[in-house]
Amino acid sequence: MPMKNTRLTIIAGPCSVDESNIDEIYDIANIRVNGKRVIAGTRVVGLKSRTAYSSYEGMGIDHDAYMQNQRIAVNGHLNKERLIPLPSVKIAERIHKDTGLLIASEIVDPIIQLSHYDGTLKGAFMPWNPAVNQLGWHINIMARFAEKNDWLVGIKNGKWIGEDVAKAESPDYSEVTSLEKVWSGLVTYSGETTRAPILIHRGVDVHDKKNFRNVPIHNTAGRVKLATGCRLYFDPSHVHGPRMKEEIVPATIRAMNMKISNDEYLYDGILIEVGSSRTDTEQHISINELAEIAERVREFREFASRPVA
Repeated sequence: MPMKNTRLTIIAGPCSVDESNIDEIYDIANIRVNGKRVIAGTRVVGLKSRTAYSSYEGMGIDHDAYMQNQRIAVNGHLNKERLIPLPSVKIAERIHKDTGLLIASEIVDPIIQLSHYDGTLKGAFMPWNPAVNQLGWHINIMARFAEKNDWLVGIKNGKWIGEDVAKAESPDYSEVTSLEKVWSGLVTYSGETTRAPILIHRGVDVHDKKNFRNVPIHNTAGRVKLATGCRLYFDPSHVHGPRMKEEIVPATIRAMNMKISNDEYLYDGILIEVGSSRTDTEQHISINELAEIAERVREFREFASRPVA
């Protein structure tokens, strides 16, 4: 029986964008295998959801403008004409115009940030929630913008699983973990108003995680995929992190060959950090390593030139 989802979507780029790494995104866009383009989208993240707040360092190039917009919104003037432009949005528009790549971005504050994207990147944008933000109403707001602009919505799993990982990952584990309940629940907040959301698996933060940044939970992610009917992407950067950086390439290739059934692959896409960045650059793979992943994966899967909805 032929496999159902052979076409794989790759979204690759820096953890956060700035003027120093834009050229790398163009190099990523130019990766070819057998003369065909293999990269469907790139990361353009301008505001980071750091664990601890800093007045500037590591918060992204949109930080200053965002803080001004926050004050504008608090004072009752939340409309696009009043808001200070976010630098990353202009970068995103330029990259999409030049390359045709889908733009994907972590969104911390849907109302303020997506107001800047509203009316742009028609059908070519995918916002996703930070793993530390598991609020359904934020997903609902993103879905409203997505319906209006024909965007996709990505939903990352939360950082904490709430159960013993070994037990939860057992193939015969019959109970539903708290992570599965929340992740599946977030999908319901996207409602009927947009294309089916994309699940993004980025591992979980547990006590005994050894060298992983976040422990992968492939079986659990597979159960959420089956329960929701959504497509599933793998984020190997946040799973392996800086201490297992050398494992990112082989582990990603193995993950793309995992199956959820005899005729269906587990993962439909990859969201991966590539090149250099002022944030988390130690967990980025190189552009050459991304090309290696594409070459190896092409032996058993095809690539989508744009995300398959």
